Amino acid sequence: MLRSLSVAFAAILAASLPAQSQSLNGAYLGSGLPATSGNFLSGFSGAYLAGRHAASQSNVDEAGSYFSKALARDPGNPALMEQTIIYQSAAGRVKAAMPIARHLLELDESHRAANLMMTVNDFASGDFAAAKKRLDDRPEAFHPLIHTLLAAWASTGLGEISTEFDTLDQRTIFQIFGRYHQGLIAALRGDLDAADEAFQNAIKELRAPTGRMANAYGAVLRLKGDDEGAKALYDAAIGVSVGDAMLEAEIAALAAGETPDLLINTPQEGAAEALFGLASALGQGQESETRLSLFYARLAQHLHPKLADAALLSAELLEGQEQYGLAVKAYESIPGDSPLSRSAEIGRAEALYRLEEHDKSVEALTTLARHEPEAVDVHLALGDLMRHLERFEEGAVAYARAIDLMAALGRENWVLYYERGICFERSGQWDLAIADFRKSLDLEPDHPLVLNYLGYSWLDRGENLEEALEMVRKAVAQRPEDGYIIDSLGWGYFLTGDYENAVIQLEKAVEFRPIDPVINDHLGDALWKVGRTLEAEFQWKRALSFDPEEDDRKRIVRKLQIGLSEVLKEENAESGDPAAAAKDDG
Repeated sequence: MLRSLSVAFAAILAASLPAQSQSLNGAYLGSGLPATSGNFLSGFSGAYLAGRHAASQSNVDEAGSYFSKALARDPGNPALMEQTIIYQSAAGRVKAAMPIARHLLELDESHRAANLMMTVNDFASGDFAAAKKRLDDRPEAFHPLIHTLLAAWASTGLGEISTEFDTLDQRTIFQIFGRYHQGLIAALRGDLDAADEAFQNAIKELRAPTGRMANAYGAVLRLKGDDEGAKALYDAAIGVSVGDAMLEAEIAALAAGETPDLLINTPQEGAAEALFGLASALGQGQESETRLSLFYARLAQHLHPKLADAALLSAELLEGQEQYGLAVKAYESIPGDSPLSRSAEIGRAEALYRLEEHDKSVEALTTLARHEPEAVDVHLALGDLMRHLERFEEGAVAYARAIDLMAALGRENWVLYYERGICFERSGQWDLAIADFRKSLDLEPDHPLVLNYLGYSWLDRGENLEEALEMVRKAVAQRPEDGYIIDSLGWGYFLTGDYENAVIQLEKAVEFRPIDPVINDHLGDALWKVGRTLEAEFQWKRALSFDPEEDDRKRIVRKLQIGLSEVLKEENAESGDPAAAAKDDG
């Protein structure tokens, strides 16, 4: 329900937001571009084209910088102004974008992005009268919901009773946002009963409270002396928002008898909350809407620098766009005393790993694990990191700690045993690996990933061949379009000498994963075994073209030189164990 509402809202909102894509498709540029200079990146056109390319790659940092350079050469170009303020803001340089937004309004007084940014600037400076006037004078320059929420907070800043919600669109998602902010405003005014009613109405529309709404409403109930009501609210929300650190912090504070703080304590924070809520909704929409989501999240951060949720959202959006350097900076902006600091540090470690700064990533998580030894998510993240770095023994230790903590919490998770089993298998602890894979299947019977991994491992070891093949067959039945699992079945047939069926399955696997070097190599081997040697050589050459691992590359080259049969004879002679490889000549 919550997810569907968010997606629906994202579509509604995105339809009438400032669309940076407008300027990319030439709505403003027209024929005004000068000819491309000889030095591609030296002139206006070079900087613009570089910015456009960066934008197409979701590189908001470079896009903002290049569009700024282009704008410096053509300061009166409204399309470049729009691109610059959008991408500079998305890169976290909102302050630098403000003067450009002001200039853009001189050329186009109804420009949406520019009006929004200047309204945010008014809020930031405490000039609620200017914000209210801009909103009242140019309602067409704002999405109706954005207009309502910001106008209500501007009225609150002026000490006026907000009437903006009286004419709010009746669509459910608009009503949820409206009632939620009504509750926040009433709480800030000290009218706890009105806040109580507004939050109740919002929750009725949602059917269950979100974590953030529970934080806001729970504080109101506790200030009213209704700790039992707050506890019931938190219990209802935790089922919807599992792992919500902010909500968990409130639950702990209630248990400790602490006096709560309101979620929103100033009109500026209220306006930031509105922008953050919109950013969150857009972030659950289509990929094309993520830039808008990032734009709103950055504006929220600018208006409320301590809003850790907005910083975390910005970081996650940047990471999703593979902007890992900016993501690291966003994660680092979350203070260590925030309930979200642990999530931020885990996210930072992930981004560092993506930047191939592996030592820093390991240091971040190992330090965090020492400081928070009871945090399941930390040990799980550390296990994942060590597994990806092929430090399997250390990964197994981290997963073991996570498993112990999960057991203490009365929860079990098949994936932990599966992932620890992989670490055991890859570190040569086969008996322990089998035990974990079987435990995983006990918890999640016939899961295709586990069936495939255990089945293939047995096949590769020449053990329990019938059970192993049956496991892989079950996995394929569940995922008939998974090229990797189909490859397992085909290679299983190959290892058991059923070459005809091996060819059939491996040809299917290649259809689904046509550029995978291992699958193409496997198909080549199977084709060789059934006497289709020319086709086998073709597949090996394809495998070489897809950059296989070095050991695989050398073996493929050798097969092309002397054929699979001779390679197998060489390998058998070297191992002294004819069973180490398929041994007949086919």
